[in-house]
Amino acid sequence: MLPGANAVGLLQQYLRGDAPLIDTRLLPGTEEPLFSVGERLQAIVRNELPGGRFVVQIKDQLLDLNLPRNTEPGAALELEVVATHPGLRFALLQSGSAAQPSTSLSTAARALAELLRPADTKAGALTDGKPLLSVGVGATPDTQQLATRLAQTINDSGLFYESHQADWARGERPLQSLLREPQNKPAETLDTRSGVNVSAAVSGTKLDETKAVLGQLVQRQLDTLDQGAVLWQGQAWPGQPLRWALQAEAQTERDAAPLDEQAPSRWQTRLDLDLPRLGAVSVQAELRNGQFSLRFISAEADTRAAISAGQSALQARFAAAGLALAGTPAVVAGEANE
Repeated sequence: MLPGANAVGLLQQYLRGDAPLIDTRLLPGTEEPLFSVGERLQAIVRNELPGGRFVVQIKDQLLDLNLPRNTEPGAALELEVVATHPGLRFALLQSGSAAQPSTSLSTAARALAELLRPADTKAGALTDGKPLLSVGVGATPDTQQLATRLAQTINDSGLFYESHQADWARGERPLQSLLREPQNKPAETLDTRSGVNVSAAVSGTKLDETKAVLGQLVQRQLDTLDQGAVLWQGQAWPGQPLRWALQAEAQTERDAAPLDEQAPSRWQTRLDLDLPRLGAVSVQAELRNGQFSLRFISAEADTRAAISAGQSALQARFAAAGLALAGTPAVVAGEANE
């Protein structure tokens, strides 16, 4: 992803009132312009179009921009490229036309801007210092219980709190489930399961601590929305690190549809493990149209041989669980955990 071309950066810029954001449409018969994020450009307004849009000349190309309504043809503009994908977007730095009207933010917008102020710590991945399972020495971990605990951890992380609120309002989720999420806990009671670092705010007031916690939660929610991915890292059981990532296929503008009409048809997930006998192994799984494709990655030849030898047992377990494999899982050489 290009620097500065994410939803969080654009939202922060708008809420601070730094500069109006200008979206762009291509005029008929014109080619896609080649600009870089952060590039500053001089432009001239050539003509006014219906609907508050204007024909603007940038370099040697004419583009359709949604400029402020008090813009006049002939005005000189200074623009900065803030995004190139999925659409070209500029920030209006300076206009040679009449003065820009002042921006007045609502109470809710000011509160959100305060939460999104740059902090000393980044939201990062969901983390957990407490193992998901407690396994005795020599005992075999319960993989079904591990999956259940991991799902519960993600569910209670606060990442999907607003969606869970809607479930509760429809009577589909108990109130007690909502109360387990970090948005409903005082700052001093939050533990590492929420993945929120409050140590930077310990010396401040309770209000500052709460702002720090909520700010990181909101930042993580916006990052997840922007990237379409969830990342968790911690311990599966004592001494066994686990890193898990889940990502939905990004929809293009051509095939995108409202969220309530179309669910993602492709999901990708990855597990990074360092196992006692097999060593470092990464497992990539893709679910598309109801079928799984698996890919195992390891740098060790003996590990790859052991995984290949267990293919029949793996396929039998998938069949017993009612899951379909698209083909024989791939076992490839490579560095795991990358």
